Order: sequence, then structure tokens, then C-alpha cells
Amino acid sequence: MKFTKYSLFFSVLLVESILLFLLAPRHYDYNFNLFCMIQYFVSSFLFLKAKKKQNYFDFDMIFMFTYFFVMFFYPVFMFQSDPTKYFAFQYEFNENVISRATALSLLGMQAYFSGSLSFSNKQFKKMLPQKKYNSITTFSIISFVSFFLFIISGGYARLAGEYSGEAVEASGAASYFWVFSPAFLFCAIAFQFNNLYIIDQNKFRLKYLNKFLILYLFFFVGMILVAGSRTYPLQIILICCSLFTLFYKPISFFKFIPLIIIGVLAMFGINLLRGGDTTLELVDSVMDLVICNRNTYVSIDYVDVHGLTFGKSMLSVLLAPIPMMQSIIFSIFNIDSWDTSSALIISRISLGDKGSLGFGTNIIADLYMSFGLLGVVFFMFLLGKYIAKLLYFAKNNIYALVGYSVMISYSVFIVRAEFFFFSRFLLWGLFFVFCLDVYNNSIKRNNLKQ
Repeated sequence: MKFTKYSLFFSVLLVESILLFLLAPRHYDYNFNLFCMIQYFVSSFLFLKAKKKQNYFDFDMIFMFTYFFVMFFYPVFMFQSDPTKYFAFQYEFNENVISRATALSLLGMQAYFSGSLSFSNKQFKKMLPQKKYNSITTFSIISFVSFFLFIISGGYARLAGEYSGEAVEASGAASYFWVFSPAFLFCAIAFQFNNLYIIDQNKFRLKYLNKFLILYLFFFVGMILVAGSRTYPLQIILICCSLFTLFYKPISFFKFIPLIIIGVLAMFGINLLRGGDTTLELVDSVMDLVICNRNTYVSIDYVDVHGLTFGKSMLSVLLAPIPMMQSIIFSIFNIDSWDTSSALIISRISLGDKGSLGFGTNIIADLYMSFGLLGVVFFMFLLGKYIAKLLYFAKNNIYALVGYSVMISYSVFIVRAEFFFFSRFLLWGLFFVFCLDVYNNSIKRNNLKQ
């Protein structure tokens, strides 16, 4: 690990943030929350200056933007004026932990900044673009077949039912088909940009786009939107836009801001179309982010009363990438599934065991419930360093490119989800690429022997 003047400065800010959390008021204090938010903005500005970014449409910027609404918007702009505007805050929670939660959120981002800045690309040699991957069509077809099986097994009807309010049963295999479909699709998109960059590093050439992949992308996005979900279409848009700006058309800060505004307005329009409620305000377009702030409060209060779970509340998402592993581990060790997810714990605290509504979690609540202050610092530092490394190698290493593609697709959702929420598609995507490399290498060895 090599430190620069900026990384040392952020290390000081990290220590200061730890003290802020430890010394935070044990009651709601507007000035304290405002100070934490202002420091978040100042630290973000200094971080961007230290990184000297050429392209602002990346994981860091989208993650920082989302993080603000999930962690800082409610305690500063809503708690005093309209504390129960959104349904989640109408359920009881301990208001005395709000100041500590805001300080903890600041600490988490300071750790992320420190981790990102601790990665120095000077220790790595600049490498040339890698080899082409001619499996775009194959991976797209596998994704299509998996999606088709997902539809006929009832998974698509169940997905649509989740947004229409209807309970629809689906076969157990549907969830596995659903894992394969986006995972192969994300890999295919990464392969496409990798090949285009090898063909021409200066110009994006439309004629070299894989036609089947493009047609399938439109079909997949259209079907998911019809079902009522915005998640996967947004993930695909994030991957395509981020890789395009990474390889060909960097976006400056002053161009990134209008794109964010357009995105927020688009989300607002979708909310109007979906809900048909003409009384919605513009701020309601980020409601899904703001309501997750409550989860930090519940998490801190839970730890104060019950103590840390030491990773038990992360088990569900950690075991999710391996088929059947959840049920096997839970049955062997007699673990209640309700205790294996911070989202389920928070929902049960708020609604009881029979609640049909879920409150979810957020990245800081998830880490703090498992490992407390040290967990927030360690894992957020690790995330910042990991993203910086992926971004640096994305142009010349297919594993880094696939990894970054998955991570950028979760840049919005990871803030309001479990820390390892991305692990299923990340591990499966990297595993598929590894299998492809093994297969290609075996073909080469056989050809050489002949």
C-alpha cells in the first residue's frame, strides 16, 4: 500500500470521522447532522480533485450521488419539516440515534475514499489491450434460453405479480434460470466493448456490434419493463453507458450533472406512469433511496440492545451464489433464516414475523449490524480499493472488465442493499469467463499437438 499526500489527508479525516461517531450526540441535533453533510460534500470534492478523473460517469460518482440521498437527505432536509412523509418513517424507530447514524454514514464514505486513494497505479505497468473474445453470440444465446426458461417456469409471472400486487407461484428452478440470464448477458456486453476497443481504440464502430446481442438487449429490457421492474433495465443502461464513456467518450463533471438531472426527471416520470398519482413531488423520485435511511437507525438501535451478529446477518447473501447452499447450511446448523439477513431482521423488528411488507436495509446498516464500527471502516475501505483497481485494469483484463461491469450495474442499488448484494452475479460472471478461458486454452493446446 502506497500513500500519497491526499490519502494521508483522508486518513486524518477518517480518524476524525471515527471521533465524530464516538462523540455524536445521543439525541437528534440538526447542526451536527448538517455539519456531517457539509463535510461529506467537502470530502467528495477533495476526493474528486485527488483522483483527477477524466471520466465522471463511473462507479464512484453514481455511488456518491446515491449515498447522499440514502444517508444524509432525511436527517437534514426532512426530519424537522416532514418526518413522516414517506411510509417507512411512519413506523416507530429510535430518533435518538439519528445523529450517530449520520456520523456513521460519513465514516463509511471516508473509509471508501481512503481505500480508493490507497490504490496507486504507479506500482503496475501499463498493459496493452487484451485478446478478443468471440463468444458474444454464444453467451447471448445462453442468456436468452435462460430467460425463456425463466418465463415458462413461472418466474416472469411472479416478477410481474410483485409489482402488480398479485401473489403468483413459480417453480423452484425459476430462480436459478434468472441467475444465469443476467450473468451471461452482462458478460456478453463486456465482451462486446472489449472487442470494439481492440478493433479501434479511438472510434466506436457501430458496424462491429453483435446484432443478436443488440436485438436481445431490446427484447430483454422491454420484457422486464412490461413486468414493472426498473432494476435490470437500469443496470444494463449503467453498464453500457459507463463502458462507452470509459473506452470512448469520457464525460466531464459539468456534463455528468445534467445527465443526473435527466435521470432523476425520468425516474419521476416513471413514478407518475406507474402510480398514476398526480400529487407526487419531484423529490418523490428518490423516495426509494431516502426511505432506506431509517434502516441505519434501526441497525444502530439493534446493536445497542442485542449486540453484533458477527456475520450471521450476512449469511443469506453470502451463501446465495452457491445453489442450495443456504438451505444446507441453515438445516445443518439449525439457523433461523430470519436471522441471516439484515433486511429480514429490520423488517421483523418493524412489522413482526407476519409482515408482508419489507423495509430492506442499506450498506452501512448491513455492515454495522454484523461487525460494528470496525466492520464499516474495513469493508468500505476494501470496496473503495477494489473499485479503483477494477477501473484501472478494465481496459486490459477481461476479469476486471466483467467485474467492473457487474459493480457499476449495482452502483445505485448497493447503497440501499446488503454489502455483498452484488456477489451472485459477480462470482457467476467471473466463473463463466474462467470456464471460457479454460475451454479456449484447451482448444489451443490440442491444435498445437496436431
